[in-house]
Amino acid sequence: MRPIAQFCKRYVRLLLLAAAAVTLSGCVYLRLLELKKQFAHFEQNFVVQPTEDFTLHCLHPVLTSSDLRWLGAEPKTITPWNNGEEWKIRWIKIPAPNTNEAFVYDMEFIARLVDGRLVEASIPKRYFAYFSKELFVNLLRSTGSAKVDRGDHQTEAQTETPAETALPNIKTIKGMLGGPTQQSTKAGQTVYLYRYRLDLAEPESKPAEVTFIFDPASGDLRRLMAHLPHGTLNYDFAKALPENKKAAR
Repeated sequence: MRPIAQFCKRYVRLLLLAAAAVTLSGCVYLRLLELKKQFAHFEQNFVVQPTEDFTLHCLHPVLTSSDLRWLGAEPKTITPWNNGEEWKIRWIKIPAPNTNEAFVYDMEFIARLVDGRLVEASIPKRYFAYFSKELFVNLLRSTGSAKVDRGDHQTEAQTETPAETALPNIKTIKGMLGGPTQQSTKAGQTVYLYRYRLDLAEPESKPAEVTFIFDPASGDLRRLMAHLPHGTLNYDFAKALPENKKAAR
């Protein structure tokens, strides 16, 4: 009977762990859904701070520290900040085989939390030499109207580039991120895949991936796919019409 009792004990423990995981992911999903709704009403919920870096202040904080970790944003360092914490999150680029790049193309993100919730997010200014802040705000706004497929853990969003701003292209993406980890062609389109691992003492089991798909003729960015530990964000890019042409329609 003793082996059977041990088996039952382990089985119950696994069931409890599974139930806890399902409950946690369900709670995370509800908070992400609330964040999505906030992006749909951007000015009511966020303020872009007048800094050289891109700093987004959350007026009604939703995401918790555990949500950030669930999304794959594990901090390299945590330091005191005001009445909370500042997380420095860094992803190390995995370059293509036999490639040595003169510049460090790692990605960084600063998260500031108060009472365990994200109140501010900051991205270094160097990225916005290639990708305009206005376009990044449009990308966040488009997340608010994205279609969500919870079963496949996918979101689909349409992002417009401001009429006076050029679409990102192969040149600007390479300037920002360096050469891709992997390059291919799909349906005539150029595909750049970038792979990253968290900068942590313990190696991450699964790297994060970002895929860019470019128009074969112009080289303009048409689609961005961010592959996170628990889902994928998909953004289709299009050029916004000038106001005079919108009025004519």
